[in-house]
Amino acid sequence: MKSEERREQSVFATAEGKKKLLKALQYYDAIAGRTPRETLSVEDPQALAVANVIEQLGRGVPHPYILGRALFMGNPFYCTKDTLIPRDETSLLVETACEFLEQKKKRGADVQTLIEIGTGCGNIAVSLAMRCGGGVQILASDISAAAVEVARRNVRRYEVEGKVSLYCGDLYEPFRDHQGAVDMVVCNPPYIPTTSLKRLAREIIDHEPVVALDGGPYGLDIFRRLLSGAPAYLKKEGVLLFEIGEGQEKLIDRLLTKNGAYKEIGFFRYRGKVRVASAIKK
Repeated sequence: MKSEERREQSVFATAEGKKKLLKALQYYDAIAGRTPRETLSVEDPQALAVANVIEQLGRGVPHPYILGRALFMGNPFYCTKDTLIPRDETSLLVETACEFLEQKKKRGADVQTLIEIGTGCGNIAVSLAMRCGGGVQILASDISAAAVEVARRNVRRYEVEGKVSLYCGDLYEPFRDHQGAVDMVVCNPPYIPTTSLKRLAREIIDHEPVVALDGGPYGLDIFRRLLSGAPAYLKKEGVLLFEIGEGQEKLIDRLLTKNGAYKEIGFFRYRGKVRVASAIKK
């Protein structure tokens, strides 16, 4: 099944592939004088499905939304317009979280609870659940009820219901009963400055949820709330781990240092660029 899904995605995976398909479509329209939907038989569901795909490509809809799924760390995840499309660089967040958890276990720590904030389609929480051994419970939340439902589909798909619990709410709001009991907080927050959104590719800004992209005037709005709220939930020596944008490491280092609740601030690179930050609660 996985190989078939990868082949299906590859049809629309490149900009060049889309361009060739649309050029062929435009040539076809000029000759036929009709749209694909008008030309293809209304009695043929497969033909209409093809026409629908072509029309969506023409509107710049990202191919994961057309297919209804995206690959993350080699696994397909359901995704919709209510969720951000998983990015390859976010795999660093999952891998780094696994490394921290493994180190804690080797030191004899009783690792029980991990919180993920802003789960989206659930790709991070599910990937962690599939990689983390033992009895680690992952509590994942999103401010969007629609996103939580997509995540729920992925939790069921990979049969990790016993490891992942889903909540709808803003940041730490769903986790009030877990103050002082969390081993790790993981987050891929919106971190793009509002003024930079207009420079994103049209297929991103026109179709992906802005709430999952817009980090406020300087891209730091959610970071500030994330960093200030985590100490109340983390155990001593608990880990805060989160994705950041390119070039934000100095600002993040300053925020973590100024907070005073953290030590051992670290940064991790993906293909030569800093994309993940970590800090340990004192």
